Amino acid sequence: MSQGGVFSIFFGLVYCYIALAHRHRGVVVWLGAALAVLVSTRLGHSVNIPELVAGINWNVLLIFGGILFIAEVMIDVGIPANLAGRIINGSRNYGWAAVLICALTGLISIFVENVATVMIVAPIAFEVCRKHGANPVPLLVCIAISSNLQGTATLVGDPPSMILAASENMGFNDFFFMLGRPGIFFAVQAGALASFGILWKHLGRNRDAVPRVRVIPVVSWIPVYILATVIAGLAVLSLYESGVGTAAGLLCAGGGALSVAWYGIYRRGRSTPGVMERTPWKLLKAFDLDTLFLLGGIFFMVAALDQYGVMEATGAYLAGVAGESPLTAYLMIVVGSMLISAFVDNVPFVTAMIPVTRALAMNMADSGGSHHYLVFGLLIGSCLGGNISPVGASANIVAVSLLRKQGHRVSFWDFTKIGLPFTLAATAAGALFIWLFWHP
Repeated sequence: MSQGGVFSIFFGLVYCYIALAHRHRGVVVWLGAALAVLVSTRLGHSVNIPELVAGINWNVLLIFGGILFIAEVMIDVGIPANLAGRIINGSRNYGWAAVLICALTGLISIFVENVATVMIVAPIAFEVCRKHGANPVPLLVCIAISSNLQGTATLVGDPPSMILAASENMGFNDFFFMLGRPGIFFAVQAGALASFGILWKHLGRNRDAVPRVRVIPVVSWIPVYILATVIAGLAVLSLYESGVGTAAGLLCAGGGALSVAWYGIYRRGRSTPGVMERTPWKLLKAFDLDTLFLLGGIFFMVAALDQYGVMEATGAYLAGVAGESPLTAYLMIVVGSMLISAFVDNVPFVTAMIPVTRALAMNMADSGGSHHYLVFGLLIGSCLGGNISPVGASANIVAVSLLRKQGHRVSFWDFTKIGLPFTLAATAAGALFIWLFWHP
């Protein structure tokens, strides 16, 4: 058996585990990688481990970790809860309050990882529903899908966006404008406009008076200043270097470290109900280390598949299926990624498919060598496709788990009746935008 065949088998097994389980995924990915190396070696193949390790983009891991730490500190000092409380108390009725909470979720998710965003907004949403006597399921589902939508818009919003940026040598600014054309950010906003009617249908029609909630005090705005400095730094770096470089990774990691250090010093001797309830040690323990290991392991495995020709062969096969038609290939990528990501994590899928889309473009004579429309369509389809089902994205799983802890069971249909039409509208608009501006 070839090396490509060995790594394909173990990657497939790992992928199945990721699709079905939500714990210890990082450990399982690295276990699969180790077994693939061992079996390949036993079969007489030479495995250049340093080359495969070089396929791990450490800067993406630094960006993910740094932004997540800043988000955790923002939660603990009460910033998102304060904003949510002000929005609710200033709304005319429950419907507008619910829709504006989703808008706030999307805004936060542009700069903060999706799971952290749901954790930020969920408590205030539960409080509103409890005082109003409303079923929190539709609101929590809409919060989750709103976070998944806008998390796609920028480099720091979601791991697949970070992976795409690293792979395509894109900087922070390239998500807004790239090569003189509007970028992914505006495609996502087109999807948001197209899907607004779905949110309004499930939330906006409730015109009952909204209950007033206690506005959580903000003990300090320093974490916002740190996040703003990091974002501004990424924008400036994009002007001087392309892609996700070492400076970008160190900037985000430094911002995260500074946030945690400041938090540990600031909270000493201070006690405010509802905020700063975790010690710095508990904050560090809450860090999503499993996802960090998952990202690194997937980078390693995909580097092997790419090096041993699996991705090139897959791209050539898909080009044959598409009949060398760029539009057919584009629809295959968008629709296929949307359907697959409805049930499995989009991080390994996007990581694996980016080199496939490149190979696909190179095997189509009519593409003119351009592949940006395919990778952008891949990101739109895979990130928004996760909104179809309760297991399609980590943010969805967290939202359902929070509802279950509050005594509300969420069936597959409860989630899908909101997530499916939302996904279809958002994906269609976003994909159309990408095709109009980026097709070959």
